[in-house]
Amino acid sequence: MVALAGAAVCTVCDHLHATNDVLSYPHVFVWDQAWWVPLLFAGASLVIVSSAGMLRRLLGGRPLDAPSARVVAGDGLAFVTAYAFTAYAHTLPNVVAGVLFAWWLARVLDGAPVWLIVYSVAVGVGGTLFEAGWSALGFFHYHHADFLGVPRWLPGIYLHVAFLTAGLERLLRGSHEPPAAAVAA
Repeated sequence: MVALAGAAVCTVCDHLHATNDVLSYPHVFVWDQAWWVPLLFAGASLVIVSSAGMLRRLLGGRPLDAPSARVVAGDGLAFVTAYAFTAYAHTLPNVVAGVLFAWWLARVLDGAPVWLIVYSVAVGVGGTLFEAGWSALGFFHYHHADFLGVPRWLPGIYLHVAFLTAGLERLLRGSHEPPAAAVAA
């Protein structure tokens, strides 16, 4: 379910990038994208969602109640909004980076636990480095790259996807996580 949803939503969002002069693929298959794009997003979704719980436990974050589906849907809407914003405003990279970071900071200051802040920064760094590597290998090309072969605002999208994936992991896990003592044993 996570892989299919991630593949669908992210492929649609990536299509906005491909059709708004943000990026291009050297070997277009369909819909201005390479054939492997949905597979990449499916795999990335699984990795990012599963890493949320692992990092929370590693950092000693207490188990949280699962968020409602409504909260996760709101986080999904925030992620899609951030992605679409970059597709249409990418020619103003400082503004885009500033808005995405300020919006993330407002979400953090609204009471995010420390593990979620660390997780979102890790996702921002990891996602950006992964895309920089794939771009350097020639899988795709950002047209206005100015930081490691990617746009300077790219980490901002990942900061927001972290809120979605952390909530999604807790929603899927439900309240059935064993206590911390049982996890350590």
